[in-house]
Amino acid sequence: MSFNPNQPGSRPMPPNYSQASGPQQPYAPQNQQYSQPQTHRGQPGYGSQQAYGAQSTPSGQPGYGPQPGYGPQPGYGMPQMHNPAMFDSRALPEHAYGPGSEQFWMAHKPDRTTALWTHLGSLIFGFMPLIMFIVKKDESPFVREHSRQGLNALITNTIVTFAALFVFGILGFMLALVTFGIGILIMYAALIVPLVYVVIYIIAAVAANRGEGYKFPLTINFVK
Repeated sequence: MSFNPNQPGSRPMPPNYSQASGPQQPYAPQNQQYSQPQTHRGQPGYGSQQAYGAQSTPSGQPGYGPQPGYGPQPGYGMPQMHNPAMFDSRALPEHAYGPGSEQFWMAHKPDRTTALWTHLGSLIFGFMPLIMFIVKKDESPFVREHSRQGLNALITNTIVTFAALFVFGILGFMLALVTFGIGILIMYAALIVPLVYVVIYIIAAVAANRGEGYKFPLTINFVK
């Protein structure tokens, strides 16, 4: 019975979809799992992709997996050490000191500045060469040598100054007995020693700023 809008009492009948649409298929094949969907070109979908460590780029090169050069490298993050002989002052040649020695050291600007303030700081704090030698002796050959020279000069200056004060003190006391106290002024002659080392420290600071090595005169090598 068909539906006729002009005929009273008639009801619409549902269409026969099974005949019009043909045999229906389920939404997913029975033998295919959702973990391996197929793309439009027949390529495996997201569920069947390889792991990132085994992917390949369009050019055929390995993908994001372990690549040479990106893993832990031997010595990576470790400071580059210089020639071990440069950390031994007894192995340094003569051309490591004086004008032109900057070609031997090839010191960077931070090392030159550190060596500069090592000598200038010794004029203010006195013990600056000792601190810089302890901190930098295994890091920079240039700073190590300058701080070593400054430390030896500090030790020598201290010993010689106290010795001069003792000698000139006794001599001044003896002269004071004869000269009615005027001879005691000879004790101030002991101040010549630290003044000489002040000049040496300034010369060493200038050499350090130029990147040159400097061998302190009037100094005993207590620290090798």
